[in-house]
Amino acid sequence: MTTYFIPLFSLPAIVNEPGEYLTRGGERVIVERISARHDFNCVGQYASSGIAERWHKTGRIMATSETANDIVKRL
Repeated sequence: MTTYFIPLFSLPAIVNEPGEYLTRGGERVIVERISARHDFNCVGQYASSGIAERWHKTGRIMATSETANDIVKRL
């Protein structure tokens, strides 16, 4: 484990099962595989484009900052 993941330890887990979620930017995503570990292995795709993405279980795609592509809630 690197120090890169430390900011994520205090955040709640949002991605805890496969399904549809909403990003901070309002995009619908479909998560197909989840990971309970502190890694970016929650795997899915954007519903509108089919582009693949990986998230941390907290919904973030980056450990040190928020982005429009972070998952914020389950649909």
